[in-house]
Amino acid sequence: MIDHILYGSAALIALTNPLAELPFFLTATEGFSPSERRRAALKVTIGVLVVLAISAVGGTRILDLFDVSFGAFRAAGGLVVILAGLEMLRGTGSGITSVTRAAGEAEDHLWVPLVMPLLAGPAAITATITLALDEPAVPVGTLVAVLISSLAVLPPLLAESTLSKSLNRHATRIFERFSGLILVAIGFQTGLGGIQEFFFSGG
Repeated sequence: MIDHILYGSAALIALTNPLAELPFFLTATEGFSPSERRRAALKVTIGVLVVLAISAVGGTRILDLFDVSFGAFRAAGGLVVILAGLEMLRGTGSGITSVTRAAGEAEDHLWVPLVMPLLAGPAAITATITLALDEPAVPVGTLVAVLISSLAVLPPLLAESTLSKSLNRHATRIFERFSGLILVAIGFQTGLGGIQEFFFSGG
């Protein structure tokens, strides 16, 4: 059990890779007060926990219910990341990366694409399901690993508040566009991998 938890935690922390998503979090929470940014970081952490926990308990059943393969899921996730990256490159601040505050929906945009598919992406979800399959009906070890890896998301996001104070608006925009380019590349890699998996694994 301990070995399973340690292995699962290390794998999921590497796959969620919160450090890589700091630029997106900075862009998505632009204009937030420090307290709002802390709440947003906590919501993202909880979101990752919820997505991965659901994946551990019933991920394969959910995909089977909608007749969706892992390949198609990866391809769709890649497309979402590409769209987010293009918005950051253009600096439009609309759509996926927009800050929506109307009708009580403030910070909801952090769920897509930051929680999923950037942090709790297809790779992390697939790894979680795979770990859960190695356990009995209730994957306790996998759920503990999910909890540990989700909590590991919080400190880097909280540190982003300090980073945002040290960057002026011009530096932030440069950082945002560079990060957008990286996101587009990640999205294409994820999407093409999903397409390849879809066709070569029979759908």
